Amino acid sequence: MSSLVLEKVIVPFIKKVGDSAILECRFDLEGDRLYSVKWYKENEEFYRYTPVSPRTVQTWRVAGTKVDEIKSNSTHLYLRSVNLKSTALYRCEVSAEKPAFVSKLAGGHMNVIRI
Repeated sequence: MSSLVLEKVIVPFIKKVGDSAILECRFDLEGDRLYSVKWYKENEEFYRYTPVSPRTVQTWRVAGTKVDEIKSNSTHLYLRSVNLKSTALYRCEVSAEKPAFVSKLAGGHMNVIRI
């Protein structure tokens, strides 16, 4: 029986105001099909990648998040021009398609500083 493994979530610990940030969500579906990858800032969803949907990428306005939708995909999330409001806990949730319907969630904290 296969099972989704969330291998690693990489969130940069420190960024300067105005920098871009790349967040990574590494996973192994182990034979399952990907249903979705969701990113949360604190508890608010702001990015969703759903390969089976007609609209593969969806974003929502959340203070401190400016997603580069062209560069972002199922494993990498690109944030443009972070600011002090970008300081937060970021979490990635990966969900497998049927029959497994398994979801895994992990994350890390990013601090944005002014120099």
